[in-house]
Amino acid sequence: MTDPAPAEAPRLIAVTIDCADLEGMLTFWSELLGGEAQLEEPFGFIQPADGRGAAVWLQRVPETHSGKNRLHLDLVSQDLATAERRVEELGGSLDGIHEWHGFRWRTCRDPEGNVFDVMQGQTAE
Repeated sequence: MTDPAPAEAPRLIAVTIDCADLEGMLTFWSELLGGEAQLEEPFGFIQPADGRGAAVWLQRVPETHSGKNRLHLDLVSQDLATAERRVEELGGSLDGIHEWHGFRWRTCRDPEGNVFDVMQGQTAE
């Protein structure tokens, strides 16, 4: 383990997703995450509803998505089945289900094909 980060170390404030359909993707992600959305061309901003965690930013770009993401979002939900239905209702799609060391998650895609995972929340026994 390394020493704690020095005071001047950068802090993660947001994750940015490139997209072609800024308005559509802003709707998808804000509805899925339940955050407050703001559109300021060529960007969209989603702040977490509870004020915790990093924001999601969207940026309109001219090129289309191609190939596999080198980075993806990992989300957690206490009800994986409901989260899966919500992804589809909002125009996303579902890929494989995975399990590893007691964790279960579904790989999903947003309407532009960006991959993300939704993990079943763990409950205290």
